Amino acid sequence: MKKLDVNSNLNKLQAMILVIACLLSACNTTDNTVEVPTEDSVENWIESVTDEQGVYIGQDKEVIGYYKRIGIAKIGGTYEDMLELRDIEKQGYLIANDDCTAYFELNGEKTEYVFDGGYFYSIDDTERDNGFQYTCINGRLIINDGETITQYMRLTDEELAAYLESNE
Repeated sequence: MKKLDVNSNLNKLQAMILVIACLLSACNTTDNTVEVPTEDSVENWIESVTDEQGVYIGQDKEVIGYYKRIGIAKIGGTYEDMLELRDIEKQGYLIANDDCTAYFELNGEKTEYVFDGGYFYSIDDTERDNGFQYTCINGRLIINDGETITQYMRLTDEELAAYLESNE
């Protein structure tokens, strides 16, 4: 009868577990990097949300509504730029009216805009030469002004009621 060497088998098992653990950790595909938009990556940013026929995926039919700003990123920005914007990125409201006028409100100050099917323009840009590209998908409005990309989210019914009440 063959004698069973428990310590030898235990050592082999431990060695196999270590080898498998090493292999699994070498295959870790988790990417923890944060990509900051660059001018090159943003140049055709709006096309990235289209299908192969150029139709916007999930684009809302209209922009009209009340939005809160939820994020802002400087194109080609540094980590320090991101930290600087962190304090203001979730402040302010954008109101887009059915007459294609809009305004951004921050701390009681309003900046006025007009918009069409693809661009927001400063109210002073009467020639419509310097528009900011936008897209609106599933209640999220994304505006690229060439220097920053700003995201807004449509207010919920409760948020809208609170906003309207605070502005009476």
